[in-house]
Amino acid sequence: MSGLLEIVLVDAQGLPKSDLIGKMDPYVTIQYKNQNVRSSVAKGQGTNPVWDDKLTLWVEYPEPDGQYNVVFKIFDRDTFSRDDLIGETTISVKDLVELGAKKGKTNVEPRKYSVFESKKNKPVQGRAGDIHVGLTFTPKDMLNRGHVKD
Repeated sequence: MSGLLEIVLVDAQGLPKSDLIGKMDPYVTIQYKNQNVRSSVAKGQGTNPVWDDKLTLWVEYPEPDGQYNVVFKIFDRDTFSRDDLIGETTISVKDLVELGAKKGKTNVEPRKYSVFESKKNKPVQGRAGDIHVGLTFTPKDMLNRGHVKD
């Protein structure tokens, strides 16, 4: 069975400052298996950006490898240099997908998840603020029947 994972990316709070001059322009990349989606850029919003973006990914159930981790990476967009990786978090959607596969559309209201600093090619470092995310899983057969309601 497959289904649609809808991610509501609300905001982030308390991100570490990465620019010496001016405000940060944060955005988020979201990865699940071989799928990648990207949020809008919160231009000039600094360490407490608001996105209010809805992004979607396809999820299989059961997954052959048993892994249901969605990786969120927060970057600061830079004009004249490489974008800076601010931090990341991983959210397991296994319970959400299992419940949705059995009972139909299932959601987790937006809540805060801790973000951790990360440096390229190094393990995760200290805490780097919070990200506010909501999740909804809708089985494909419900999408096909038109039973999806907000």
